[in-house]
Amino acid sequence: MKRHQRLIYFNLVLISLFLIVSCQVLQPELKTEAPVSTLRLGFSNWPGCAVWQIASEQGIFEKNNLNVDLQFSDYTTGFTNFASGQLDANCHTLYDTIYLLGTDSQVDQVIVALTDWSTGGDQIIAASGIKSIRELKGKKVAFESGSVGNFLLLLALEKYGLKLSDIKAVNQDLITNVALFVEEEVDAIITYIPFVKEAMNRPGSQIILTSKDFPGAISDHLVVTRKFMETNPQVVQALVDTWFDTVEFMQKNPDRSRQIIAYTSGLTIQDLKKYESQIAIKGLSENLTAFERAETLTSLPYAAEKIYQFLQKNKLMTKSVNIEQILDDSFVRNKN
Repeated sequence: MKRHQRLIYFNLVLISLFLIVSCQVLQPELKTEAPVSTLRLGFSNWPGCAVWQIASEQGIFEKNNLNVDLQFSDYTTGFTNFASGQLDANCHTLYDTIYLLGTDSQVDQVIVALTDWSTGGDQIIAASGIKSIRELKGKKVAFESGSVGNFLLLLALEKYGLKLSDIKAVNQDLITNVALFVEEEVDAIITYIPFVKEAMNRPGSQIILTSKDFPGAISDHLVVTRKFMETNPQVVQALVDTWFDTVEFMQKNPDRSRQIIAYTSGLTIQDLKKYESQIAIKGLSENLTAFERAETLTSLPYAAEKIYQFLQKNKLMTKSVNIEQILDDSFVRNKN
């Protein structure tokens, strides 16, 4: 890579390391020893996942008698660690849950709560002069293969009559992709908040499509391993309760909540306010509705079926998945 690109890459890595170290420092020391109920929970700097930091700092885990080992990492590392059995629970998307189960996941996974919908927070950003998805034909487009960004790209290409073979795909990790885009070595990138801020530093760059164009397609969740859920149902219930208690805290304490989420996500409070409409945090009533069957992507059973069909159609899976077993709404319905 060019010297400037290496510098951008280095800066992004430093930011990621800073966020990881900072969030580790922010964790309160838990005094209670309860090996059976200790839960390893992964989260990332996606603002919808960063909400878990509020639960940690405000004592909401303790209020629900939870001993949580809260582990911060970049998004991809988090769901990879979860898929390999290094975490008991994690915050990731419906798409990634199905994708992991259909590829190389070593653990069975269950979605027990909806945490947020991406309503514009996932974006396709293009260089100056590229104003539409159709204009990506023949262009270099950077994304993480197999990720939810890959899903957004394929949805966009299909909507505008293109195929993956119509673009020059560049499959790298997220940080490398951002560096390539800012250095003008690729023509477009698929990324998400907070990394969109760095991508938009390229002069003339513009957003040509977001997850808002596909309502309900990208949903984030509290996902647990089936083994942990079956062994410790009371802990999973307490964790689901903690999520809804945290959402209530956010509604009552918006300024403090923004401070924690912004810091955890590597954003300023002003940045976060600008992005808030693109990340819809979901409480209890919205969860109850989302788990019901309907004929839109805002219905989780329907969305799961459509995503599964999409993955099969695009040959992104190596084994079949029992879609009926992915969603468990019992903990939402039993919220204390």
